[in-house]
Amino acid sequence: MELNRKNVRTILLIIVFTAILFTSVQNIGAIFGFVLTVWDVFSSVIAGLAIAFVLNVPLKLFEGRLFYGLREHRSAAVRRLLRPVSIVASLIITLGVLIVLLLVILPQLIEAVTAVFTRLPDYVTDLIAWADRLLEPFDFSLSAYLGDIDWEKTFSSIGDRLSESVDGLLNTAGSAIGTAANLGTALVSGAIDVVFSVIIAVYILAQKERIGRFVRRCASAFLPRRVAGRVEGICSMAAETFSNFIGGQLADSSILGLLCFIGMSIFRFPYANVISVVIGVTSLVPLVGAFVGIVIGALLILTLDPIKALLFVVFVLCLQQVEGNLIYPKVVGKAVGLPGVIVLSAVLVGGNIAGVLGGLCAVPISAVLYNLLREAVDARLGSRVGPRSGG
Repeated sequence: MELNRKNVRTILLIIVFTAILFTSVQNIGAIFGFVLTVWDVFSSVIAGLAIAFVLNVPLKLFEGRLFYGLREHRSAAVRRLLRPVSIVASLIITLGVLIVLLLVILPQLIEAVTAVFTRLPDYVTDLIAWADRLLEPFDFSLSAYLGDIDWEKTFSSIGDRLSESVDGLLNTAGSAIGTAANLGTALVSGAIDVVFSVIIAVYILAQKERIGRFVRRCASAFLPRRVAGRVEGICSMAAETFSNFIGGQLADSSILGLLCFIGMSIFRFPYANVISVVIGVTSLVPLVGAFVGIVIGALLILTLDPIKALLFVVFVLCLQQVEGNLIYPKVVGKAVGLPGVIVLSAVLVGGNIAGVLGGLCAVPISAVLYNLLREAVDARLGSRVGPRSGG
């Protein structure tokens, strides 16, 4: 069977793609080095783009609903205030949430860790006594082997060793950096980068329509019309999908935090307010975030009641099973337009491939690929059905 021009083009594209993929795998180290170099040079700009993308979620909410009256105002000067007011409100809400979380979580966490470390000798003594009562029918006693150990002195020695190790690391880092002034300069430089990233994000949000029009003109100028239209459609789909994913992730974390608060109040666990906030915030990070929230909550409760700390771990594990298998696929899947089973599979596969970052990006990327595949299937089936219906 003769090959037509379209089939030849497809075969050439497959060959080129395979060659590029093979070359990339063979030079993966150089590619990562190039990516790190690009990140070092454009880190502030890239961070600004990421911040703008996240802030665009509350910005659309403010512009579309809360401050919608400004858009319909008679005065042109008042209408022009819609975007600046929405940007300022988005920044205030985002920074306010971050500051409140830091002020609520950090003091409680530091207090809990200090209290747990102080009471560790008592915990170990009580644990040995409990094990002796449990093993008494077997004529075995742990206290015969561990009872003579001064646990307070032991943990104090461990604390001193850890402190010396931390001091050694700091001294090594200080010698590697050079001087404390250089460390201070690095911190100031990092803070300046964050400030400039926020400024870049504000500029992008203020002129996002103008920037979008310029990018579309560039695509139309340098790409064939059909390709430019296709690229624009894919980029629009990706932007909308990632934006919906962020909104769905925030909604899912809020639901989990609320359910955690209700459950902790019913079972009378202490620190219900703080721990519920911690669980909700840490659940924003797939895979690892859930375990971090459990550890922090268990540490807080452990200072008051070890049994309740154990029951809390069981409660949150059960709650996260319900959330991860029922709520998350429904909420996030509906937001990005994916079936629940694909959402769950995407998180697992993405986490296995690239850890936390892979789990975080797997759902929106899968949604884009799913929509592209669905469009291709519809177009393919439509091209097959068309001639028959016309014949």
